[in-house]
Amino acid sequence: MFIHILPEELESEFVDSWKMGHIMHPHIDYATNAIHGVFEGRDVIIFKFERCGWINDNRYNSYEISTGKAGITVNIKKNASDNRKN
Repeated sequence: MFIHILPEELESEFVDSWKMGHIMHPHIDYATNAIHGVFEGRDVIIFKFERCGWINDNRYNSYEISTGKAGITVNIKKNASDNRKN
């Protein structure tokens, strides 16, 4: 599943697209249900999933994430070991 988050959907500090080109180590933090990254040497929240009413669960998937001037793209991948019926 691909998720693309547009710049205007980001936390207000990161709506300015130039900042997104300087985010390092973006990752999903399941405790805060948000996308975090490092900006100017500090851990920051870039996007909160609660705005969408979505709670992430990492028991059955992994992901790849990228950030840039166009926003955030997340590729969620189902784990091969997930044998639930759905």
